[in-house]
Amino acid sequence: MSRRGVPDEIMKNWFAPATRSKAIRRDFAKFATSAPGRETLLDWSRQLGGFDRPVLVVWADEDPLMPREHGPRLAELYPKGRLVEITESSTLVPEDQPAQLAAAIRDFLQQTGADPSAGAPSEAR
Repeated sequence: MSRRGVPDEIMKNWFAPATRSKAIRRDFAKFATSAPGRETLLDWSRQLGGFDRPVLVVWADEDPLMPREHGPRLAELYPKGRLVEITESSTLVPEDQPAQLAAAIRDFLQQTGADPSAGAPSEAR
């Protein structure tokens, strides 16, 4: 899911909570086995058009799990949807292209009038 692979230390950090907590394993199993049916998903998709706020859809250009043509389709479901494709990235965009992802989010916040520094520590401003 990453073009370069995910470093072992990061993978360990991702999965460590599940190795220590039966409740986390139970919740994950419930999540993984409870995907809604096709009709429910289609109904939810139709409802996206009612969301009238700006939406940023970030899509990887080399994602083997999420077909490239789905990105534009998702963005078009929102009245104020905006698509940004991240180049040279697979599914795990934050691992493959963190700088491109951060720039896309920052630009979106600036263009939509949000303050990207709100809530940031004072030394980061």
